[in-house]
Amino acid sequence: MSDSDPGGIALAGSSRKRARTISNLTEEQIQHKRSVDRKAQRAFRQRTKDCIAHLEQQFAQVQERCAQREKKLLSLREQNKTLLRCLETIVDLASTTLSQTIDDASTSDGSESGSSTQGCEGRHQGDAVQGPDSQHTFGAQGMHSPTVSEPERRQTDLPTQAAQMQPDHPHYVPDRYSFTGGDSSYTATSTASVSTKDSHASPTESYQLPRPILNAAQFSVDPQIAQTADDASRTESFAALPTPCSTMTVDSRYYVKPTSVFAVLPSHLPSTCPLDQILLDFLSSRRDMLSSGMPIETVIGPRKPTVKAVINPELVTSVHPLSGVLAGVLSTFPYVGQTEKLAFFYLMCLTMTWQVSPTKENYMSMPTWLRPTVAQITIPHPVWIDNIPWPGVRDILIENSEDFPFQLFSDYYSQNVTVNWQFDSLDAISDMDNDAVLHSIFEKHVRNLKNWTVSPEFHTRFPEMVSAIYADD
Repeated sequence: MSDSDPGGIALAGSSRKRARTISNLTEEQIQHKRSVDRKAQRAFRQRTKDCIAHLEQQFAQVQERCAQREKKLLSLREQNKTLLRCLETIVDLASTTLSQTIDDASTSDGSESGSSTQGCEGRHQGDAVQGPDSQHTFGAQGMHSPTVSEPERRQTDLPTQAAQMQPDHPHYVPDRYSFTGGDSSYTATSTASVSTKDSHASPTESYQLPRPILNAAQFSVDPQIAQTADDASRTESFAALPTPCSTMTVDSRYYVKPTSVFAVLPSHLPSTCPLDQILLDFLSSRRDMLSSGMPIETVIGPRKPTVKAVINPELVTSVHPLSGVLAGVLSTFPYVGQTEKLAFFYLMCLTMTWQVSPTKENYMSMPTWLRPTVAQITIPHPVWIDNIPWPGVRDILIENSEDFPFQLFSDYYSQNVTVNWQFDSLDAISDMDNDAVLHSIFEKHVRNLKNWTVSPEFHTRFPEMVSAIYADD
């Protein structure tokens, strides 16, 4: 052992390593080794390719998601800009109305202090003192005052009457038209889209009163909108509002406060289709009838309209024009089931009645989801959209009207909507005073928006509306 040489051991180890080199392998072993190496290299390259392909696929998916989110972000930004513009318009209108009210109140305070010591005292010296019940209409007035000319007296009485509308005024009369219904989807801020207009004459005298209508500065409003408060106030009961220094009375039917949500009508475009023309012509003619002083029962018919013309279109001429026109419209949709026609008829009657006579009673008779949205009030749109049951769908149709023309949407809508009435269509009708009207149970069923659904074909054609249709009430 002691004679062993370390260098010899190292040489032996090197010999063993060299024995494993390719020069010492047989040809068969060399081919096998090369085959194994090639397989290993191919496997390595394949793994690299697979990894690259997987990463590229992930990158493409991320890019697609980013593009979709960017598109959605742009859409949300555009919607936000639209809402901001609407909000600015509403704030401007509210500020203008509030400023005008404050100015009128200030003017009336000054007029009261001056006229109460001169006009009233001078008038009461010559006449017997009259109580609040001894009021006269315009026609019964001594309208030619010995000391005040007619134009001057009107200028004095107007601010005085405006002051009486303030709650802190001693002659304040509670406004029976203010809307504070808790079950409404609108608040006082929703009515800021109205402005002031002086353009209505009383039936008893040509006397101008301030009237709120939709603002036409921001949007091109149909001329019929100008009659909104006029037609609404005609159906309310008469109430006299005497001024402190005059026995002259004012018909409160011709004054609608800006906070009256029920008097704010949708903003309509001119006719875009035959259905629009029919509805707009009927609205205009009915409002003209109200303006001429015809009774409201004659203009809009009974509270529960007959459905005889819906069942039998040949009876269109034998029923009230409101029922006849709407039944005639529904008869042009042959693919709509009888139950759905009755449901459409019910909604269209509620909408048409309120738009002809926008009173609080007619407004409250509509389901909350049928009442106009902010988009319907602020954006001019075709009148047929007002009869679509889902508020979100109405907004989509208004904001994207060029993508959803009437012919395209109505075909799918009329053929693919249902109210899911589980009984015979005749069970939806009841007999009242020998007339066919909708059964109260069917009306209750129709007023539940969850009963209104659409078919899968409608989902496929209008996927962007599905969430609006099945949204929570």
